[in-house]
Amino acid sequence: MRRLLMLIPLLTALTLPAACGGDDDKPFAFPTVSSAEVGVVPEITSNTAPPKESELQVLTEGKGRPLGAGDMLVADLKSQVWSKDGKEIPPYVDTFSAKRVLIASIDEIVPGVAKKLPGVKVGSRVVLVTPPADGFGEQGNPQIGIEPTDSLVFVFDILDAFAKDALIDGTAPKTGLAANLPKVTAGKNPKITIPKNDPPKGLVAEPLLVGKGAKVQEGQEIVAQYTGVIWRNGVTFDSSWKPDRGPFAARVAGTDPQTGEPGVIEGWVKGLAGQRVGSRVLLVIPPNLGYGKEGNAGADIKGTDTLVFVVDILGAYNTPPKA
Repeated sequence: MRRLLMLIPLLTALTLPAACGGDDDKPFAFPTVSSAEVGVVPEITSNTAPPKESELQVLTEGKGRPLGAGDMLVADLKSQVWSKDGKEIPPYVDTFSAKRVLIASIDEIVPGVAKKLPGVKVGSRVVLVTPPADGFGEQGNPQIGIEPTDSLVFVFDILDAFAKDALIDGTAPKTGLAANLPKVTAGKNPKITIPKNDPPKGLVAEPLLVGKGAKVQEGQEIVAQYTGVIWRNGVTFDSSWKPDRGPFAARVAGTDPQTGEPGVIEGWVKGLAGQRVGSRVLLVIPPNLGYGKEGNAGADIKGTDTLVFVVDILGAYNTPPKA
């Protein structure tokens, strides 16, 4: 079954030497970070025993809102294993060099992140250190060279964050929707009512609220909330507003140019490119721009089904370079 979206890959697979463990004559101290300035590529060195518990140090405090538990995090990140002999070890994640920010729930990275990042303000640069138990645990992560005994070091630049019930702040356009289009309630978890007429033949992309942010470009990664409904029966087949969900990240492209993984359906690409961040957009997507003749059996979407989405564009990131 084709997925609507693909999450941003968190880890860059680089094989690393195992960090040394055990006791050391020098007690734990935070690693040295070459710059406290947000946006500057950090160099990280440590020369003491690794931490026994997760510890956080704020290098520069931002002025944004504090992170909350379960927030969707947008950040630049450099992370490497702990080295107690003062050597700089190649990172296993380096979004500064990759030119691609990390977008993930703080609950889905490693346990130390979920423990220590809540309360940190957007705009901050912090250094986080975790023992193995708060990192990749007893199994380690062989794919990226992390041993079960490895402590970890993270330098985060907190660029943005969104709570599970995050809502856009756009304003209503002067002109209303045509009578033959679905009706949408205001506020969180919008409800979509399908009219009794036949669906439009082509793509409809109408802003219900217009944001003040930059226009989304094809190929960018967005953070968004959405609800999806089948025109045929008015059934909601998916929604980020469910209690166990929240904002999600997706690239506005049919295929991720870096990983080759499938992205969003074509109706999303054509309908969201050019819309402003902070907007709520009504998408009416004909079958050929949705799941095609195959449909999506898992969501009870037939090959002839027109789909309706209401999408809140919370943020857009990583404008790709032109070929």
